[in-house]
Amino acid sequence: MAVPEALRALAGRSSFWSEWFFHSEEEVERPDLLITFPVAGGYRLRLDLDFAQPFHLLELAAPGSGSHEGAMLGWDAPEDGHPHVLRWPELDLIGRVIAMDDPSLAHPGLVVALLSRFTPVTLADDVPVARALFTTAFRALRPAPLEAGPEQEPLPFFAEPRWWPAPVDPEALTDREIDRLMAGRDGRRAGLDWHRHDGLGWVAVQRAERNELGFTIKSLRTGTEPSFPYAGLTELLDSARRRLTAEVYGAPWCTAAAVVPLARRIVHGGDLTSVPSLLDALETAGCDHPTVLDALTEPLVPAEAAWVIEEIAGAAPGTLLREVCAGAPADAGSARVD
Repeated sequence: MAVPEALRALAGRSSFWSEWFFHSEEEVERPDLLITFPVAGGYRLRLDLDFAQPFHLLELAAPGSGSHEGAMLGWDAPEDGHPHVLRWPELDLIGRVIAMDDPSLAHPGLVVALLSRFTPVTLADDVPVARALFTTAFRALRPAPLEAGPEQEPLPFFAEPRWWPAPVDPEALTDREIDRLMAGRDGRRAGLDWHRHDGLGWVAVQRAERNELGFTIKSLRTGTEPSFPYAGLTELLDSARRRLTAEVYGAPWCTAAAVVPLARRIVHGGDLTSVPSLLDALETAGCDHPTVLDALTEPLVPAEAAWVIEEIAGAAPGTLLREVCAGAPADAGSARVD
């Protein structure tokens, strides 16, 4: 996976995300970054980030295309752009299949954080699921806690951890900052929606009667732009679904008698208390896929465990995620879309 080390180093810093979403007025020199995400069927998503302009470009590269050949999906800049490109179910699927290929890009994580720039929350979305994906993705990028404790052995009375609270990393994203970033993705009060077009698949639309903000949709995926790669994007998504189903639900270890029924009981129950039993069943069946095993190993990240269990159970995406992340911050609705 072509994720530059420079980006991995920046991904845990709140200042980077303020610049990424154009919320910062500070002039900080950042290197131009080119990130390529191989997805499925030979299709790739390519992000070209120019922080000097600033200008961020998202392209779709078809099988066999060169390293600098791609069809424009969308772009963004502070005063101009067409960033309304992906649906949240599509971003979820893309993140899942990439995580199966590269366990270092756990889902929800860096892929969702980056591509959320091009994924508005719309009237068509299951908002609790989108919010859980977004929030988990950014929490996953927080740097490891700074070391706490005295420099030398303290007196017995002062040895308890409560006397030595861990210092706060000033660059770690807080939940309040993550909620603020999420608010900038919310296009429901601008009437943003998706419509199924018989010939093109999903296209972005704007419901005039729901547009409280007088906002104009910013998308090439409206059905009126002939250069948008509708067929290529559809094939990427179809290939991703086929591949993910084959690699999880169709895997030899998923055919063991106990695995799928146990995963389905977890989905129907809507909680993760039986995950240790599912993990034992998978290991007994010979599962050695690091992404699957890591997602179900303590300490659990509910959103990460939920999508893996959904795939094992053959359940609709979001079915379990919606239940296990029900305690996420309340949906306040937003008055803006960046």
